Amino acid sequence: MEKREEEKYERKMRDMEEEVLRFLQDVRSVLHCHQISSIGDYPAAPELSSFLASSEREKTPDRTNALSLPVKRSEIRVEPARKKTNQGSLAEIAAEVALCKSCGLAGQRKCVTPGKGGGGSIRLFLIGHWLAVPEHFTSALEKSVFGPQEDQMLERMLAAIHLAPEEVLVTNIIKCGVGPHIQPQTEHIDACFSYLQRQIKAAAPELICTMGMVATRALLRLSQPLSRLRGRFHMYQGADGLEIPVLPTFHPSYLLQNPEMKKATWQDLQALEKRIFQK
Repeated sequence: MEKREEEKYERKMRDMEEEVLRFLQDVRSVLHCHQISSIGDYPAAPELSSFLASSEREKTPDRTNALSLPVKRSEIRVEPARKKTNQGSLAEIAAEVALCKSCGLAGQRKCVTPGKGGGGSIRLFLIGHWLAVPEHFTSALEKSVFGPQEDQMLERMLAAIHLAPEEVLVTNIIKCGVGPHIQPQTEHIDACFSYLQRQIKAAAPELICTMGMVATRALLRLSQPLSRLRGRFHMYQGADGLEIPVLPTFHPSYLLQNPEMKKATWQDLQALEKRIFQK
């Protein structure tokens, strides 16, 4: 009897911990949304100050350092039959993006970001929101998709799950790189979305990974917070009947500011690796 009560108590505590974690992840998602919306100030209520003062970042286990250091793979890779990427169509889409004037962002953009990667059969298609270009444009941004630091982190992520650059295509929902104080709106996402749909069809990837709340909601049309959508596969359904599994996770820019979320992101990356290599 005493043992059952103890087990019941332990289950209750685990449930409470999971509930608190989900709540904190939801709060982080909202704050991230505010951040990319250029909302940086909040009323300094005593309750908020007390909450922020008591928040501590958890220490990331060594295993999550795979986001920083590639892991050697000894297993034999399983190579299933794959659809061939239409590189010609991807190049045509990139050329169209460079000349696009479908929405008001065209007059404000500092660069275009059709995407990068590929070159072979694409196993993974990564999708972010847009490139935020600082006031002083630097050469490091010329080939960036998510940003210089964000792209470096992404490279380490892909190395950790043993994907070569030619097996991955990286792009954004919005193809214009804009200043940090410009907040793209729904109409801008809609104007660019047809490019993304065509890229997905041409790339014919095995899997899609949406990075961040904006990309996840745009592609899946789901309203739940990212913290509840990540960690499991959903299904992208194209207008032509195309269906591709989608795994949402956090954007590298979010991880740079919230390194404690690397553990959850590493779990997502492992799920992608397992699905791709059928481990």
